[in-house]
Amino acid sequence: MKLLINTASTHKGGSIQVARSFLQECRKFGEHEFHVVLGTSLARLIQEGSFPENFSFYRIGYRPATRVFSLRSTDSFLRKIEMLVQPDVVFTTSGPSYWRPAVPHVAGFNLPHHVYPDSPFWGTVSRARRLRWKFKGGLIRYFYKRDVDEYVVQTDDINQRLRRFWGVDKVHTVSNTCSAYYFNPQSVPDKLPKRKESEFRLLTLSAWYPHKHLAIIPQVVEKLPTSIQHRIRFVLTLPDDDFTTHFPVESRGNIINIGPVPIEEGAGLYRECDAMFLPTLLECFSASYAEAMAMERPIVTSDLGFARTVCADAALYFDPMDPGDIAAKICSLVESETVRRNLAEKGKLRLPAFGSARSRA
Repeated sequence: MKLLINTASTHKGGSIQVARSFLQECRKFGEHEFHVVLGTSLARLIQEGSFPENFSFYRIGYRPATRVFSLRSTDSFLRKIEMLVQPDVVFTTSGPSYWRPAVPHVAGFNLPHHVYPDSPFWGTVSRARRLRWKFKGGLIRYFYKRDVDEYVVQTDDINQRLRRFWGVDKVHTVSNTCSAYYFNPQSVPDKLPKRKESEFRLLTLSAWYPHKHLAIIPQVVEKLPTSIQHRIRFVLTLPDDDFTTHFPVESRGNIINIGPVPIEEGAGLYRECDAMFLPTLLECFSASYAEAMAMERPIVTSDLGFARTVCADAALYFDPMDPGDIAAKICSLVESETVRRNLAEKGKLRLPAFGSARSRA
């Protein structure tokens, strides 16, 4: 089969890592011919020369979304590549593509904002911002339905919501999972400072997005009992600019920020920490859940549908809008080795449900 893989709209966050992992796994399918449109973000992470001869790459110099309201064509480059390649099928790793190919078109959907109207996230933003999101959601829905034949989502929860809210029926669940690097971790030098006596580290391996709700961390620290507060360290992986912007100096006493971490070094960071902490308000999946399970680290996260769909009984859940409840759940984790061990064991049992990077591809 001749496949045209379109990553032009794959811009940031977990979708970048999913697309990168997918391309790496496709190397193992030598019977197919792969033509890859490399988006501007993914192009920085892909070494084209390391791929076999059945791969061809085409770098697109713009994101189609940036041309929606301009006089420039959103799809001129993609149409040109389609005419050149004459593919059997097109797979857009993350839509919308803003382009309707002439052949069957499969596209990934990774936009939880548009299928979770009941998320507490909407209570944290202004009315004007909610209206902007609603307008944006209408456009995205229009382009998806115009351009896509089949949808790929990462959980059954998203599958059902996409069917219900968008009225589409050709939706397929292909579970996300953690990168192959977590099944065969590399040996890398420690990234964190020397551990203080009885220190307990909670890792959030994520960039800064408002829906990740990381701004609640200082409020959680204030709610921790004094007997345990000095032991807790939240480990973040934010760019320096984001960290200094969103966390004033006086709120950083219980936070260690080490900056972005390459995906191949993430497993080593989990080894240096004691648990995974994710107060997120919106997700399609979050590979952090599977990563923590693979590294045998307990998970403490938001009590919301997408989290329970992924983690089931392998997580300790809290109300993400209640700093006191978050602090209480952290205390129960810190104070009980049995709780930590049981969650880690349940995570090991849960992990096979997501499959491997290869089975996903």
